[in-house]
Amino acid sequence: MAGTIGRQRKVLLIAPEVPPYGGVALQAQLLLELIGREEVPVALLPSNLAFPARLRFAGHLRGLRPFLRSILFCRRLWAMLDDVQVVHILACSWLYFFVVVCPAIVISRLRGKRVILNYHGGQADEFLRFYGLLVRPFFRMADAVTAPSAFLVEVIGRRIGVPVEIVANIVDLDAFRYRKRASLQPKMVVTRHLEKLYDIESVIRAFREVQRRYPDASLSIAGTGQEEKRLRDLVRAWQLQNVTFLGYVPHRELPALYDRCDILLNASLADNLPGSLVEAAAAGLVVVSTGVGGIPYMFESGRNALLVPAGDWAGLVSAVFRVLEDPVLASHITEEALRECPRYAWTSVWQSLSSVYGFDRDTGGRPEPSAAGARGSPLPMPVEQRPSCK
Repeated sequence: MAGTIGRQRKVLLIAPEVPPYGGVALQAQLLLELIGREEVPVALLPSNLAFPARLRFAGHLRGLRPFLRSILFCRRLWAMLDDVQVVHILACSWLYFFVVVCPAIVISRLRGKRVILNYHGGQADEFLRFYGLLVRPFFRMADAVTAPSAFLVEVIGRRIGVPVEIVANIVDLDAFRYRKRASLQPKMVVTRHLEKLYDIESVIRAFREVQRRYPDASLSIAGTGQEEKRLRDLVRAWQLQNVTFLGYVPHRELPALYDRCDILLNASLADNLPGSLVEAAAAGLVVVSTGVGGIPYMFESGRNALLVPAGDWAGLVSAVFRVLEDPVLASHITEEALRECPRYAWTSVWQSLSSVYGFDRDTGGRPEPSAAGARGSPLPMPVEQRPSCK
């Protein structure tokens, strides 16, 4: 537990723990560190708890594993709630919602804790279309529902009619320092799970075309997943040069990786607002991405990024050629993207988050009494496989 012992503000985060690499897990890691710096005692209960030695065999029971882990999780949660006041649940869709989020909400409410449901997930629209009626009661049990983007505010409001407050994802702007590129080079990077949802194949297809024009072009692939072997086979079959599979890259090493590259490629088929895009913008890379989910809610094609339709690997190629051949456009895009980054700085996020927690300095940091359903109004929207959290 981080923070000053004896203070009355005690927060329990519920989220996956890294590894594996993933946006929700990284946000939880940052929250754990940064909330502690505010002298607020905080702890993390990993949703992906390791099985104890006597139950290690359960890790091999793929069909039963999530449910057995859920039992362990619930027992641990009950034991940890004695001196907790605020339970902050980082939630995502599909099976994870039912085996982690639902029991966490119910148990925390039974223990009289203030519950913050912080919903993430680029597939929210599909998930809530299928299961909206089933999950709506759990959303309404939370004292506050938050999401990191106006995209999710709109989806949740439309599908289940629950008001949502925006609390942005965190980007460590001290770590991801902006570097202006005097001359953009075809040095590209992708930092996503190697899963079908993120369509890394389209990135590699695009890179193949870029390398035909720029033989010295390079592509760094940071991430792991079930598609890794197939993607490596594609690179070999197409005889591509300068493609590096980096595997899992710790978050603290990403700034150095971005500093070695000039263009971030993202080809996800569904998304919320991936932190890697914001981090890349903060580091001065040109963002070239599919315009799915919440991505267009921050990035506007031609102004602070170049966006193409999902599955359009040829569009990725054209976008890369545009910024390589037009340094004025590349400079404009990176400078405009940098202007959007301060909203993701911790000082801004903490102001929103502490309000959602109900912290009141005049009462010694005690949160407001739990009152499920009494939530603030959502912020206005800007103009313009099924993975689970492991």
